Amino acid sequence: MALFLVDPALELSIELPVSEPIERALAIQWERLQDSVSRDNFCRRIAQQLGALIPDSIDWDLKSPTPAQLSFALVISKQLGIALPSDAICYRGSMHAFLEEHAPLLKARTQSAVSLAVKRD
Repeated sequence: MALFLVDPALELSIELPVSEPIERALAIQWERLQDSVSRDNFCRRIAQQLGALIPDSIDWDLKSPTPAQLSFALVISKQLGIALPSDAICYRGSMHAFLEEHAPLLKARTQSAVSLAVKRD
């Protein structure tokens, strides 16, 4: 048996195979979903579980940036006077690309400022 995740708007379906014991348990569960209260409760439980499972299962670059990445990007944005792209705020891969591109510029600017300060002293 398999379960399917379906997104009609994207015309996408993903087949998720399940083990035989899960299949037997689901057959019983399906029988219990005849009334709307049971069905609504089951759907709520599944949605809560998927809400936690899916973010952990997606590719690394589609996850949210880490707090450290976001903090560093904000410093870069402010110090270099550049905008932080919305994709970088949403996706770890875009954030990684932003940091890879701009962190060396910030480092060079910082080193240059330190060199100037040392020469003045």
